Amino acid sequence: MSKVVTKEEVVNNNNQPHNIKTPQTVEEFRNNLKKYFVCIDFGGNDDVLYVQNCDTNYINVNELNSLSDLYERSNHCNPMFSPKVNPKKDFREFMNETNQIFSLNGYFMDENNYEIIEETETFLSDDYEPRWVGLDNKIYREFYNLTLGEFSGYVKTFKN
Repeated sequence: MSKVVTKEEVVNNNNQPHNIKTPQTVEEFRNNLKKYFVCIDFGGNDDVLYVQNCDTNYINVNELNSLSDLYERSNHCNPMFSPKVNPKKDFREFMNETNQIFSLNGYFMDENNYEIIEETETFLSDDYEPRWVGLDNKIYREFYNLTLGEFSGYVKTFKN
């Protein structure tokens, strides 16, 4: 059974799945990019986000103040990166269970649906299936909002 999370809990980072702390500052946003998305270690510098559809495949996270900056580096195409997420529950199965068609609202709020692989080397091993995900991906928007907060460009709304 999924746990219901209130608006106050999300705003205050209480009871977040996988103890994710939604960033409130640019520094926390950058730390979460390194923690929840594939970054490549170049000679001891693990601050390099691995991307596609940008002016380069490697962008130092310290050059980003939000995902809008990543979008600007893509010539207004759909930049892609790789969330270090391993789905446990099939997306279609979740959509059927929750009567959704093109969204996964609530999927990433239940940590039983997925796991986060913190170590990039482990995530890129043969045990997992890394995938490129675009910034405009409707399925991952909730994850972007959860891990990158207002810096993702997506806003979580709550029904009263």
